[in-house]
Order: sequence, then structure tokens, then C-alpha cells
Amino acid sequence: MFIDKILGPIKQWGYLVRDLDDAMECWVKQLGIGPWWGYKNVQVTSCHEGKKNPISMSVGLSYHQGIQIELIQQLDSNPSPYQYFYQRGTEAQALQQVAYMVPDVDVAIAQCQQRGMHEVGRILPAPDLAYVYMSSSGMAGLAIELMPHDQNFLDDYERSSLEAEKWDGSNPFRLIEL
Repeated sequence: MFIDKILGPIKQWGYLVRDLDDAMECWVKQLGIGPWWGYKNVQVTSCHEGKKNPISMSVGLSYHQGIQIELIQQLDSNPSPYQYFYQRGTEAQALQQVAYMVPDVDVAIAQCQQRGMHEVGRILPAPDLAYVYMSSSGMAGLAIELMPHDQNFLDDYERSSLEAEKWDGSNPFRLIEL
């Protein structure tokens, strides 16, 4: 199997949704995937088209066969890497990004640029933390997300993934309201 030496293995599939609760319910009832952890009403900064904007979003996270599934609902209409989805029509869910955790985001950005990608935006959950979205015309709306290496994230990822493997269907929604 080919594993990119700069980006590494895929850690997450991220979907944009119009209603997080409905989307999580669908994944639980129709696909048997859960439990869902996450946060509602998260306030972050979006960097999109050279401008910083506050955005409000809710995020649900689950795991399937060792891959994190992320459902993202932007709660406002401020510019962000997610807005193209909300402006396109009536889809209920759409794959928006494939995420990689990289040891050096700047090196990964340069590598992506050498491959013909460009930055489409950033989400800044904290002043010193950025998730960078890269894409190209050939990806047609799909982006890759570059996440900086974070051992706490990886430890929680492993714990949650193992719990999801053993999940018995009870207590499917474990989100924190902010």
C-alpha cells in the first residue's frame, strides 16, 4: 500500500451537513456507526479568501474501522471553507475533506503546492492552532485538511476508536454544549 511520506495515513473523513442531529441519527440508525462525541456551538475563526471571520459551528465525531468520521455544521453564514456547500443547493451531507495529521504543517503545505494544490482556507480554533485546507480544480470541492501533530488528539483518537469498536448501541450521542 502506498503511504505518502509527507502527509502520512488518512486520519479522518469530514462531511458538511445541514443538521448535525439529523446527520448523526442517520449514521447511527442506517449505518450503525457511533457513538458520537463532539461539541455544539463552537466559536472559531475562519481564514477564507484572505479575511478572518468569526464562525459558529457544531461538530460530531465518531469512528469506523479506525478512521474518524467528522460531521460539521456551520451555524452561521459567515465566509469559511465550508460555505460553498451551504450555497450549492439541497444536499443533506457532502464529503468535504480528507484529513491528515502531519509533523510539520508548513512542509506539508509546500508539498501540496508542488502537487498543484492551493490553500482554500483555515480554521483557527485557538490563536496558535490552525487546520489548513488545500484543494485543486481537479478535486472539485473536496479538500484535504492538514492538522498539526498533537499527541493528546492521537491518544483520544485511539481511546475513542477502541470504544467505538466495542459500542453496543447505547448512549449514541455524547456532545458537549458550549
